[in-house]
Amino acid sequence: MQAEVCEHMGTLLRSGFNVADALAFMTVRWPRRAPTFEQLIEAVSNGTELADALHAVGFAPVVSTQVALAGAHGSLADTLGTTAQYLQLLRRTRGRLWQLLMYPLVLLVVLGFLEVGIVYWVLPQLTQKQPVIPWPQIIVVAVIVGVCVLAIWFIRVLDSAGRYQLLRRWPVIGGMLTRYYQYEFTVGAGTFLRGGQDLAGYCRYLARLDAGPLTSLGRRVVDGLAEGEALNAVLKDPLVPAGVTRLLSLGQSQAEFAQTVETYAKGLFADLQARMNKMLALIQPLLFLVIGVQIVVMYTRLLLPLYSKKESTILG
Repeated sequence: MQAEVCEHMGTLLRSGFNVADALAFMTVRWPRRAPTFEQLIEAVSNGTELADALHAVGFAPVVSTQVALAGAHGSLADTLGTTAQYLQLLRRTRGRLWQLLMYPLVLLVVLGFLEVGIVYWVLPQLTQKQPVIPWPQIIVVAVIVGVCVLAIWFIRVLDSAGRYQLLRRWPVIGGMLTRYYQYEFTVGAGTFLRGGQDLAGYCRYLARLDAGPLTSLGRRVVDGLAEGEALNAVLKDPLVPAGVTRLLSLGQSQAEFAQTVETYAKGLFADLQARMNKMLALIQPLLFLVIGVQIVVMYTRLLLPLYSKKESTILG
């Protein structure tokens, strides 16, 4: 729903509505969420920044961050439209992920029940042997599941900066996460530049935000500038796309630089979308590989005892 809210608010603001009127429209559009929008209207009327109010009612961090950037220097309507596009990309990615996972996961569960039935019902009937509970395998599976649950919990309780530091070196995930923050940095930079500010001012603003990867970046840039380093030098950071520093070195006018940075941000968005699609394309084949291994194991556990029994019968 957050993507639709951002999209509708952006459209209404471009049509001349103010924030309070746009939020009032949301109470009609989504009557079940009316208390949330009424809370937003009250907070904004009392002087609370829209970004803080959105964060307080549970909107995604990317929404509150981009709205805060637009509130400082930029167009709120355009920023909401851009944020809506990103949220829609995430929603499509999650939907496609579940579509890809549903069939192989159901197949894995069915094969698991079949394997249990074969080991604990079919084989004892064929070999006249009592089934032995595989405690070592059960313990190993329980430990693996426990470690995975603890790892997921640990990652979720970390703040965004700690989560990025933990995940940035992971294959596939780390690269995609870095590209996302590069995209967020570039979109915010375009917003600031369009508002007549420069990249140094943008980084100073980032340094004042709540703790996050871009906040740490802003502080590093501010510290570097205070020590007399050139802006191009301090912007050489994994979270800053190399293309932004190259555009900075072209010596364009403020308006041209803002336009090229915004265009570059659109390219980063397309690249992020392509990376997500590539990751999704790998998931289903990997799961089918696991299914194939499980089928081989299942047939092995079924056939080996039968061959052993046949050989013992022949030799006997």
